[in-house]
Amino acid sequence: MNLAPPLATTHSGQVETSIADTANVDKAIADTVITEKLAKPLRIAVLLGDAVNLDSHSAQVLGTFTERGRVQICAADANQSTVHGPTAHEPKEHEPSVHEQRSLTALLGQATTALEQGKLVELKFNDGNRPLSLYLLDGLRAAKLRLHAHAFIAGFAAGNETTGVTNVAVENAATVANAALAAAKRSPAQTVQHQTVANTLNEAFVALRQGVTALAARTQAPLKGTTDIKQTNNTYHQAGYWFSDQHQARVLCLNLVAKTSHQADESRNLSQSLVLTQGTQLAAPKALVDENRLFVPISGDNIDSLIAQILQIVNTVENGAGTQENSADFSAEYLKALFERYNANAPLALVLMAASIDDLKLEAKAMLTALENDAVRHQGQHFKTPAGSCFTAKPLGDAGLTFVYPGVGTVYANMFNNLHEYFPALYHQLEREGDLSAMLQSPQIYAADVKTAAGMNLSQQAISGVGASYLFTKLLTQVFNIKPKMALGYSMGEAAMWASLDVWQTPHGMINATENSDIFNHAISGELTAVRRAWQLADDEAIVWNSFVVRADSSEIKALLPEFPRAYLAITQGDTCVIAGCEASCKALLATLGKRGIAANRVTAMHTAPAMLVHGQVQDFYTQALKPKALKAAAQDLPIRFISAAQTAPVIVDSHSIGRAIADTFCSPLDFSALIQNATEQGARLFVEVGADRQTSTLIDKISHAHASQSTANAATVAIACNAKGADAITSLLKCLAQLISHRVPLSLAPLIQPLSAYAAPLSSAVLPEGEPQ
Repeated sequence: MNLAPPLATTHSGQVETSIADTANVDKAIADTVITEKLAKPLRIAVLLGDAVNLDSHSAQVLGTFTERGRVQICAADANQSTVHGPTAHEPKEHEPSVHEQRSLTALLGQATTALEQGKLVELKFNDGNRPLSLYLLDGLRAAKLRLHAHAFIAGFAAGNETTGVTNVAVENAATVANAALAAAKRSPAQTVQHQTVANTLNEAFVALRQGVTALAARTQAPLKGTTDIKQTNNTYHQAGYWFSDQHQARVLCLNLVAKTSHQADESRNLSQSLVLTQGTQLAAPKALVDENRLFVPISGDNIDSLIAQILQIVNTVENGAGTQENSADFSAEYLKALFERYNANAPLALVLMAASIDDLKLEAKAMLTALENDAVRHQGQHFKTPAGSCFTAKPLGDAGLTFVYPGVGTVYANMFNNLHEYFPALYHQLEREGDLSAMLQSPQIYAADVKTAAGMNLSQQAISGVGASYLFTKLLTQVFNIKPKMALGYSMGEAAMWASLDVWQTPHGMINATENSDIFNHAISGELTAVRRAWQLADDEAIVWNSFVVRADSSEIKALLPEFPRAYLAITQGDTCVIAGCEASCKALLATLGKRGIAANRVTAMHTAPAMLVHGQVQDFYTQALKPKALKAAAQDLPIRFISAAQTAPVIVDSHSIGRAIADTFCSPLDFSALIQNATEQGARLFVEVGADRQTSTLIDKISHAHASQSTANAATVAIACNAKGADAITSLLKCLAQLISHRVPLSLAPLIQPLSAYAAPLSSAVLPEGEPQ
């Protein structure tokens, strides 16, 4: 039974929508819940109407609808509603009752008939002082027009309840929401719910747009004006990426509450619920560079040329472009011209980074001073500011560009949780390829309690660490077109290296295997069964395991190890070492050494003698099928050179050799210093840490500086991180790119300069992507 009123018909036979017609309906339903009953499932396509979110194809198709094929509904402000049909020359205006302004569901009931007739319904409203539009179209009609919607309305319901009795009000609101979900044939367990106050039709439109935007941006965030957030899955409280099960649509139940009337003894609330499902159109990405995040690349044949260009920029800024009123124009226009002037093939380049135009002037002047400095100008000393501005007169190029993959323990709570807003197409791709949530261990990393991430076990940390490296590898190689020549990993970073660089055929299959692995959960972590076997302990004898970072030479520690058979030198890394084993034995060794150790409080027997007992299991675990493309590149001697801590020669790209190298590294003491020296001898010069935080970059800098001080013949090396805990993820990424530019590494600047609509990489208007949820 359809309780929505019929669409009014004008004398010309055209459809005219009237909100006034909804009043009698709402009075009739009083305390009941109504839902839209249709012969076929409701599927209303919704497109964001602002120009930045409509690709050229969508805008062109929507423009083909003539006035006879359009129904326009305006909610200009909270005190006025303007509704007119396609034949009206003047808008039909009236002062609606408070009741009329907020019945969005009744309006949708009216609009359904127009949508079924193939007409386009445009909702016009304001968000603050910004005029906005939403376009509604029948889902089947949108598909025939090859329009990709940002979201779909799959069901809605409305009902009134008497206020003053809190439990009754909450129960009635839940009943309305459940009715809408039932109409949409969606399970509450798979749904995220938002409740917000919308006292006018304009506010309801704004809330609807926010919900559509959240789905299109795949962002789980509270809506403006939200008074209560009810979520069936408490994992997703953060305002970050909205993870979902693979090939399952995101579903948002938008619950709107409004006070409808004032009677003599009571007031009544109108509860409305709309069920929105994700569409196939992605939201446009946020701009990487704007007036609050300035990034200016400058190239030249010599240092004097760079100085002249910087002076020109300073002059331009000081003569008007740098005023507060013109800051947006500076970033959008003048900055674009600077990018266009940049020559990727020039022998020298520098980058100015700043958080404002005033700061840009300071960065420019600091750079000018540095360029006149003899150490920078003639001796090749690298110049870098805390803001990210950088230059080197002796760029290293990409011949020794080496990706470095960090080991276990670098991931952290809420790491780069806004990255998807800038690279939505990349996240969409990764989500189609595998379980992105499992890859990053999102329930732990993005939990409401930040302490959850710190409590992750070894397998969870291993999976999340590989996931972070995988994500950044795809970002650097696919989005910015950076191509490494070599790769290496710190400890379990070797596994991340093979998984991330398109060598393993099914890297996502390793997630479930690692989660359920006896190696990670029991043998060398957890109850430490491998250690129990090595120490020949009885089942009732406890193991108190710990590891300590100590500033000492490895030779000092090795000399004492025979006295402490249950303590092990696990890792050598520059001027520090990691000892692990029986906590009491480690503390006794440190006391004998006369050193203070920093407890890591992490239970893992990797890189110790007991781990050798599971060497065969580890090798079998990491002996994986390889991608044909990787095998072909190896046969043509074109692949990246993969360097392992287990051997001096690059690893042969075949399943057996890779599995053995990982097992050897995993089970043997790790000498990271020797690994970096070996890589340097093979030509590695520019080390880029690919993953969460910047721990290995710090170690590489120390190792390289110590190695260089021992011999003046050693070539210069630089370590760069693309992420840093505690810093803005995008700023960290830009700092990494800036240093690569200064070292003349070929990369694409298109993501920094392309118009948003072009870089949004909207899904093809002709082909629905395989696996896209409906």
